[in-house]
Amino acid sequence: MAKKSEGPCCVLTLPLLTEPWQEHILEKRFKIVEHMYNSLVSYELKKLHRLEQTPEYRECILKIKNTPKEAKKERDALYKQRKQFLKDGKFNVNKFRKDVIIMQKHFVEHIGTHVAQRMAKDVWNAFEKFLFDNGKQVHFKRRGTLHSVATQNASMLYKAKDNSFIWNGGDCENSISLKIKVSSPKTDYEKEMLTKPCKYLRVIRKWVKTRYKYYLQFTLAGTSVVKKKHPIGHGRVGIDLGTQSIAIASDRGVHLYELCDRVNPYHKKIKYLQQKMDASRRKTNPDNFNEDGTIKRVRGKKLTWQYSNHYKRLAGKKRHLERKNADIRRQQHYELVNEILNMGDEIYIEEMNYKALQKRAKETTVNKKGRYNRKKRFGKSLANKAPATFCLLLESKLKNRNLTLHKVDTWEYKASQYDHLSQKYQKKKLSQRTTTLESGDILQRDLYSAFLLMNADATLKKADQQLCEQNYERFKLLHDMEIDRLRQENKTHLSSFGVA
Repeated sequence: MAKKSEGPCCVLTLPLLTEPWQEHILEKRFKIVEHMYNSLVSYELKKLHRLEQTPEYRECILKIKNTPKEAKKERDALYKQRKQFLKDGKFNVNKFRKDVIIMQKHFVEHIGTHVAQRMAKDVWNAFEKFLFDNGKQVHFKRRGTLHSVATQNASMLYKAKDNSFIWNGGDCENSISLKIKVSSPKTDYEKEMLTKPCKYLRVIRKWVKTRYKYYLQFTLAGTSVVKKKHPIGHGRVGIDLGTQSIAIASDRGVHLYELCDRVNPYHKKIKYLQQKMDASRRKTNPDNFNEDGTIKRVRGKKLTWQYSNHYKRLAGKKRHLERKNADIRRQQHYELVNEILNMGDEIYIEEMNYKALQKRAKETTVNKKGRYNRKKRFGKSLANKAPATFCLLLESKLKNRNLTLHKVDTWEYKASQYDHLSQKYQKKKLSQRTTTLESGDILQRDLYSAFLLMNADATLKKADQQLCEQNYERFKLLHDMEIDRLRQENKTHLSSFGVA
């Protein structure tokens, strides 16, 4: 990824017109980079474990844990000391780049120095997040999960004259240089994007039906070219974003939608394929399962798995549907973002921690029948609907137009509990999908929350009472029209809508 200090950047992706022999070389290079990535992670983890065994480093870590967060000066001094320990242990990005060169020499025909060093920087980013941010573990790349290879130097070149992409091997006599035709830019948008300075190139692969298809991604300096067919409105827009639904309130319209409703049929097909894959795996590996159907866990022994050709075909279908789902989800997010921007240019949304909603519940509870309640929460819904990705796309689109996404303080604002008529807060259960105001008006809970967010004051911690009173009549009219529309639709809605 580009550094924040390097300024804004945008992305353009064009298909590579590959021939079968070129695809074989590309696949081999992806396997090599994946192998080098895992080898470097393994090597650096061993180095880190050796450092963690030293008494001085362990004492420093113990002091950091025991020092309260309020003592900032003491903690900063300890963090500085730990950073020095890591530096003395040759644990930095420059050392990572030197370590990977030793591995790269074994694959010099295919992989150049710049590609290897770029990959080493990705490994360092993973360790940096683990050591200095909120990362919990440095992960290896599972076989076949590497989807992109990038560099910003002579190893990868794009020639605009003949519209070709060149991926050179390393500096040796038998170096293999690969030249692939790139799909020519067809739209004015693509042509204008290619006039921007290129920071670096990236080769991406996607699984389509039964094989990989390859694409060339340009990371370009500056903001993305604005498409003129999506006009931007003026005024305030409030968004109440849930795990599966989104409520939107503005002067131009009030809407309640299910997020990415077109992914649902594919999601069911994926679930069906997973069941068939599990049945196939159990038949070909009966010795790896206990009598109760659970996988055997033997300490110090790694299970070996055999996969039939039938299983591999099912896995290919599942991978294809997952890729298709991701594309549909992203497309629907962009469509919704454009619709919101058409309503207004001053957008207010609650600041949510979706990562926390993925986690399983810690407390063990029992229902009326004496059975244990499930600890799962919203992990599957968040993976299927991706509300966090929607927020990122919305914020990115606003930044391209020099606009700001106003994030309301969720804990201070309490939009779902507030009544602007009585100016009081009242707690509600999650199952309660309507709000009854002091005047007796019954409103859909999420739509009313979006209305309150739309009328946030300058502090973003409470509603502006004057704006609420000024805009309520218009909102109530549009709210009733939206509820009537939902009731007249001939389809089943989410239970969170609360619409019969």
